[in-house]
Amino acid sequence: MRILPGDGVTSTALTNGQITLRGQDRADRFRCTPLAATMWFALRHNDGFVDLAVDALADVWQTDRDKVRTVMDAWSRKLIADGWLKTAQ
Repeated sequence: MRILPGDGVTSTALTNGQITLRGQDRADRFRCTPLAATMWFALRHNDGFVDLAVDALADVWQTDRDKVRTVMDAWSRKLIADGWLKTAQ
């Protein structure tokens, strides 16, 4: 599966390790924790391919791939439902 930023969504990295998501036609913003920011960057670095992002994070964090996948799935479902991310066609 591939997950990409929603239409018009941009991110800004903050000095505290968080990122802020903004939408072109949205008044609201979404702030990601440092953990969520890492998942965002892993997805972006791997062109939205979830399996590649999960593998990279599991390797860097030296943890079980299934644990990373569970967290990324829950996080991405919320961001997809809120329009910050979208599944690629």
